[in-house]
Amino acid sequence: MKNGRISDQIRYITVRILTSENQTTNWTGAGTGFLYSFTKDEKTAPLLVTNKHVVDGAVTIGLTFHVTTDNNETPVPGSGRIIAFPSQQVQIIRHPDPDVDLAGIMIFPIMNFAINNEGWQPFVKCLEKSNLPSAQMIGDFSALEDVIMVGYPTGLVDTTNNFPIIRRGITSTPYTANYQGKQEFLVDIAVYGGSSGSPIFVMNEGSWSTQNGLAMGTRFALIGILYAGHTETINGQIMAEPVPTRLAPVAKVKHMINLGLCIKSALIEDLSAQLPNW
Repeated sequence: MKNGRISDQIRYITVRILTSENQTTNWTGAGTGFLYSFTKDEKTAPLLVTNKHVVDGAVTIGLTFHVTTDNNETPVPGSGRIIAFPSQQVQIIRHPDPDVDLAGIMIFPIMNFAINNEGWQPFVKCLEKSNLPSAQMIGDFSALEDVIMVGYPTGLVDTTNNFPIIRRGITSTPYTANYQGKQEFLVDIAVYGGSSGSPIFVMNEGSWSTQNGLAMGTRFALIGILYAGHTETINGQIMAEPVPTRLAPVAKVKHMINLGLCIKSALIEDLSAQLPNW
């Protein structure tokens, strides 16, 4: 997994999150999380980053990981394994700003439980700070960048291979500006329930356009996290609201207009200060 095309590797970065409002595994909600590792003084802390509203109210949480049998070198092909646990038994780190819909589930205890109690090892492939866009890269972004979103719309997953759904879109507002004065931006991409927490990437394999012409090579950066979508009510009013997580079908008098609100990825690093025992 250390080599190969990035487009092949991003399938292993996300984890489908299932939630239940009681102590059973009758799942009523779904969302997306992605693996991200913090480093400080030679210590590492991997988290499953998602939105606060994905895990808020959850009594039981289920995560489906790929399995590894070679000490996390490669994943075993197949559907993976789900591990379910009461939400109170894991530490969930929430962004200190109540207006920033970011949270992280600490996964070391979950990994240890799977290894020591269930006899299998989850395959964990993490993003890290070096995968965030540099100031130079951001300065070179155009107002219209192609983006990739990886996640589980409506909870959908390739159950045979445990692969997420990858969608392509464009930035609808310039990344260099803060949309509505917040560290956010808009993407033009199809947004559905279950997409909450999906990572948004700039990914170019081969070439991309710059201010000075065409650049050759590979460009990859985690630029944001989807947390909300714009909807249109039956009377034509446009509203922004968190992407729903509920799996059960409900009657609606509004519909998504495929404009997603994304938190800029730099805010992920704010979770580091909330980690215990650094």
